[in-house]
Amino acid sequence: MNYSQVLNELETLVNETFTLWEHNRVGFQWRHYTWNHTMRVRATSMELGRREGGDVKLLEVAGTLHDITKRYDGDFKTDAEGKRVFTPDGFWLNEPLTPAGQNIVTELYNKHNLHGKVHHESGAVITENILAMYDFEPAFVEAATAVVFAHLKPTNLTEENFKLLYNRIENQILYDADTMDPNVGYTGFFRNIHIHAYFALQRGSFDLEDYVRNLPRWINSKQEFVDKLLTESSRELAQGRQDRNQQLFLQMVDELDDMEINRKYGLLGIIEYFVSENEDPHFLNQLDHLTNEWLPQRKQWLAEEEKNASARDRAQSAIDRVENFLTLMTRESKGEI
Repeated sequence: MNYSQVLNELETLVNETFTLWEHNRVGFQWRHYTWNHTMRVRATSMELGRREGGDVKLLEVAGTLHDITKRYDGDFKTDAEGKRVFTPDGFWLNEPLTPAGQNIVTELYNKHNLHGKVHHESGAVITENILAMYDFEPAFVEAATAVVFAHLKPTNLTEENFKLLYNRIENQILYDADTMDPNVGYTGFFRNIHIHAYFALQRGSFDLEDYVRNLPRWINSKQEFVDKLLTESSRELAQGRQDRNQQLFLQMVDELDDMEINRKYGLLGIIEYFVSENEDPHFLNQLDHLTNEWLPQRKQWLAEEEKNASARDRAQSAIDRVENFLTLMTRESKGEI
């Protein structure tokens, strides 16, 4: 079996599957989010696997497939009183969304009557069936299926059931990586700004200063996620991301004292760019734009427009902060830090 070719085929299948739905936003998800999230979670889980002595190939395959049925999730189901409906394991139930197109994944989904299943359960069934089409060893298919199933953790696990569900380090790692990506670090900040700005604009307007000054409430609420991760390497990686978000807030709140310069050259300008491209944000495309177009343009402006020495120095400091932010965001997206 040509593993590289198989992995490429799996990536293509997952990306194609995510495009089968016509809707854009549902809750805290949007069209391009799931694919970008999948690639980041895979990268992070592979890095954690190297640190924890896990099977990196297993994590690469399971990470690629772990959210393959996520786009079936519509709005949260609610009861007659408007409260969210939970499964016995504590998972939110979602109204099902029907895809506009069809492929092997949707065929398997229908064949195995997965409608109404939480996506870790339906995704595990799809994983098992897709991998069985290739020349993977049966034990590898079984392990990958178990890793995908474990990427969501029930809220009421007994100690005995915890040991059964997370008996492999890879099961723990993918859960940790999937939990970390939307909640801590610059990847979590990216998601937060796009959620906050979208709903703020739906209500009428986005207030930049108000958003920045309220960031600690969001950042501090995520410490619980960090502390409850399952592996030591995950907690260490996540705490580093959490600490960077705290530092990011301090930099942004300082920038509020020099709004004109920092909206043009600094981190405040990064926020305003995200807000301006908020309908269906694509993490990799926006990161590429900021790195290869937005930042070089500001450097050119600095060279051509800022003649006042004080303004030039402040603008250069703002650009340096942005350059560091983009470097760290890129490294986070690759699972390096």
